[in-house]
Amino acid sequence: MHDNQNALHLTILSSLPGRLRLEFEQAPADLAAFGQIPGMIGYRYNPTIRTLLCLYDQTTLSEFDLLRNIAGLYAMQLNPKLIHVRHAEEPGFALNSSGWLALAAIGLDAIMAATATGSTIRTITRWGSTLTTLTAIMEHGWEELNARGSFDPEVMSVVYLLNSLSKGTTLQASAMAWGLTFGRHLLPRDPRETEWAVRERTDGVTLTPIALPSTGRFAGTLLRKGLDAMAMRH
Repeated sequence: MHDNQNALHLTILSSLPGRLRLEFEQAPADLAAFGQIPGMIGYRYNPTIRTLLCLYDQTTLSEFDLLRNIAGLYAMQLNPKLIHVRHAEEPGFALNSSGWLALAAIGLDAIMAATATGSTIRTITRWGSTLTTLTAIMEHGWEELNARGSFDPEVMSVVYLLNSLSKGTTLQASAMAWGLTFGRHLLPRDPRETEWAVRERTDGVTLTPIALPSTGRFAGTLLRKGLDAMAMRH
């Protein structure tokens, strides 16, 4: 990410169909302007942590267009030269201790399933892998809820795990639930990040995606579409 003095940062904390939650680096000057975006159903701003929760109609407004309009209005209010947009959930994930404990319990249960089927020890390891996996997934979901205001759908794998209790397939269910919840986080990936250059116009601003120096990739094609009435300078 560029370390420009005259740059503003927008962080996408969570993104669900019809629901977008953002964090502003600086407080926006005119919140009412966001409510004028066509397709916006409602919004709620938390001034303490500078987060904006947007509810929008997917049939008339795409997430990209909503983000572009918010970034444009934000730029018009604070006059930066660059806007950085980043997904907060991508970088910096670390598997907590309960996740590692659950993985160890699943491994031990798999060993006992192959060598001590039907024994008391096997019963203990079966319950151990199930309970530690449930605990790890619920803790992970709670952490995401606190950090982003939502949790990933993979957390709902606990329902599959609970259903396995009556079927005697808890080992397979525990392994699958653990993999669905934590597996994708352990794969290395570049943070999704976009830099938009801001150019002022008489009727608003133009946002132009530029290449990220760390990856050499372009964020997209030029955005030449001017903002409508809601993007007029307030």
